[in-house]
Amino acid sequence: MTRRRFFHEDLSPGQGEIVLDGKTSHHLLRVLRMGPGARVELCNGRGLSVRARIVAGRKGRAVAVEEAARIVPPNPVSLCLAVPLAKSDRMDLVVRQAVELGVTGLLIFRARRSQYHLEGDRKQKRLARYGKIAQEALCQCGRAWLPDLDMVDGLEHLLERVARTEGGEPMALVASEVEPRRSLLSVWRERPTARRLVGAVGPEGGWADEELEMFRERGFIPVSLGAHVLRFETACVAMAAGVQLLWGERSMP
Repeated sequence: MTRRRFFHEDLSPGQGEIVLDGKTSHHLLRVLRMGPGARVELCNGRGLSVRARIVAGRKGRAVAVEEAARIVPPNPVSLCLAVPLAKSDRMDLVVRQAVELGVTGLLIFRARRSQYHLEGDRKQKRLARYGKIAQEALCQCGRAWLPDLDMVDGLEHLLERVARTEGGEPMALVASEVEPRRSLLSVWRERPTARRLVGAVGPEGGWADEELEMFRERGFIPVSLGAHVLRFETACVAMAAGVQLLWGERSMP
């Protein structure tokens, strides 16, 4: 029988008794009506999954004891998906699907033709929202690692962040509707052993000419995501799925 999966950040192997947070406890005890004896799986988004058994409900908090722990190593292939900020419901979908597809980083930025911009408290609140969505997607899809989430002001800051990537600059791809461009397959045939990648997807209105030139100057490879014009969120899925299919591991956690 499949165990229900819950996110619990303060998790470590061998800790014995685990007291779940208030929100998770309410959902588990009040909404799902799970009580003592119920078996669940807990994950912390950093590779640790714990099979546990509920033993009590204490002052509205569910208490579980560990039965078995499993540590999953990080993905051998990392993909940072760089996407422009879009309307809230569309970004929610992109975050959820990025987690499901094993993206290891999600870097959100403001493109020249982006219709949305966030600063200050609004930016932090939106990032917190995306973090919660990522946690929910992690529990649903069974992966073990949460992607790193961040938001930068513009394309210049995005390119600087990529250049400062730990371990040196990764192989960088940019989805383009303009020739010359290559297929993902042709890039893979040339560099099949790449293990650190960045994939940039443009806004709904497409890249400005000067943005594509900036990408090329920084060594990004323009690639096609197919013969047809894709919506923003579809292009994000196509980029992530294509990279994982060609460079990724089928046993990816």
